[in-house]
Amino acid sequence: MTSYLAQLKVALRTCGVLVAGSIGLQALEVPEGFGQLKNEPKLIDGGIDEMGREYSYFGQVASDRKLILTASNGFFSKGVCVAKGESDLPKVGDEQLIKPNYDYLDWKRTEGSLRWHILVRNPGKVHFNAHLQVVAEGADLEVNFAGQTKKVKTSRSDPAQAQPWNLTFDVKKPGEYLFSLKATKLGQAKGVGYLHHVDAYGPAIEGANLLRVRWRPAAAHGSYDTGKVRDATLLVFTTRSMADVSSYSPITTPFGYYGTTFGNDRKSGGSFNFSMWGKKGASRDLKLMPHLLGVGSPEGEFSGFGHEGSGVKPRGWVPMPDRPELVVQALRVVPGKNYDSYYGYYFDHPTKAWKFFGAGNKWHGGKPKQHLKLGSFCEVPGPPQVERTGDMYREVRRRLWAFDEGKWVFLERYQPGGKGSSGKILANKSWYTTKGGEYAMGCGGIRLYRHRASQVSAGGGALELPYFLASASIDNIFKMPIQYGKIEVSKLTSNSAVIEINIPKGGDLKAGSVYYGTSDALTFAPRKLHGTEKNSDLSKAVNSLVWKEVAKVPKPRSGINRVEITKLKPGTVYYYRVLMENGGSRIWNDKTLTFETLK
Repeated sequence: MTSYLAQLKVALRTCGVLVAGSIGLQALEVPEGFGQLKNEPKLIDGGIDEMGREYSYFGQVASDRKLILTASNGFFSKGVCVAKGESDLPKVGDEQLIKPNYDYLDWKRTEGSLRWHILVRNPGKVHFNAHLQVVAEGADLEVNFAGQTKKVKTSRSDPAQAQPWNLTFDVKKPGEYLFSLKATKLGQAKGVGYLHHVDAYGPAIEGANLLRVRWRPAAAHGSYDTGKVRDATLLVFTTRSMADVSSYSPITTPFGYYGTTFGNDRKSGGSFNFSMWGKKGASRDLKLMPHLLGVGSPEGEFSGFGHEGSGVKPRGWVPMPDRPELVVQALRVVPGKNYDSYYGYYFDHPTKAWKFFGAGNKWHGGKPKQHLKLGSFCEVPGPPQVERTGDMYREVRRRLWAFDEGKWVFLERYQPGGKGSSGKILANKSWYTTKGGEYAMGCGGIRLYRHRASQVSAGGGALELPYFLASASIDNIFKMPIQYGKIEVSKLTSNSAVIEINIPKGGDLKAGSVYYGTSDALTFAPRKLHGTEKNSDLSKAVNSLVWKEVAKVPKPRSGINRVEITKLKPGTVYYYRVLMENGGSRIWNDKTLTFETLK
């Protein structure tokens, strides 16, 4: 079979395209050669951005009077296509940006676009030849470059043939331009086709650069703290996205993550990732395993995950269906004898009230957490064959407060972290403090910056407390929605026990259970494993150690509740734990208790 490279060489010698010029239609041949593909990406000067910051680019300079846009040197939105195959076109010096040399993009959907960034040095015309293999014609496309849009329809073709489109654009002045392809209607085969490469040539391509960055930039990191509060155990923080593209930038905590996602409309996805990472050795010694204490909905699940080391997390409901642009959260830690207990809350904008989301215990190994310090990161998701959005800049901004003896103190320390934060190398990342006092963190985009420490300063808040800290419901973040009093065994025989459960404040209780057995299962009750948990050895091991027996609480209510457990073995130590549910939450008591039946 003739190789694709051989087909390309034939196409380069023979292919012509009709373009509209000032003197009418004329034939213009595509220049031979491999364009910039044999040139390594190099640093080139950029300019000064709107914030007064100097920036640079990675660029591959045009050779042979053309650029070749391939399946590996561009970007695309998640789901719009899948990069496949292995190309025999040259690929030089860009392994750190993307390793595979893909042959084509299997273009499947109308959502999103295919993108290449070009730095033009000279004004003039640019012509584009798209080698798009089409089996079933009829897809409608929009082609954009230099502020101009052309609409075309696909024709049946093989890889050596260019689509018969008149793609000529006028570039009025030098600058950075985006070439993009977007499908507005799919073809007869419910797809667009296989895009192998696009030739860009013409007077404006002389000396031009194809701009490159890594398909997925390394994440930008940062940490937040205060020197004004010695033992900060309750923090409130706000997060908002400044990017018109989806992003994930959670708060990092001593137990894992507590954060939300944002859509391309800058609104929250509506839920939180409160994930507590599992501890090595927990499958052999369950007490080491983090475990959830509560979820903020009667539909909430005490669930888990099987990636990033495996662990536990709440699932099952959407706490913020209004999808706010400003997400306000609170995190409280209570250090204990063996565990640090973490409690997560959020401010519900429609009701203007603080609500509980989730809580859990983490084994501290004799080092209880006396001061809560938080971090964060901003990253671009996706493997290179499925999502390549490293060219799109994502930014989040935050404010944080610590509670100290009845007053709120703004966190004045913001420390950038990760590759590029030292300022020794250029990176497509940024850290700075806004004029309004927010801590900003971003990554992605085509421009490369050298971070300067002067860009980060102590932030600030308004002189008056923000509305969510002055809310009448602020007391909610100091407590659980169901509060347990004394739990004890009031009657004991050789084969039965009566357990009394005091609930001083529990709201409208709907259900209650006492889980028990001859070994301590913490707060792990029988459940189905989700997604990645099914392939996690730790998740499967923990799920085999759950409570084996349960007794229902009859007609649960605030005050004293009694549960009788029968069919027990004489002279046996039993462990037990209580789970109560009201109209808004499901809450375990904070520690496992024991009793021993009579002999």
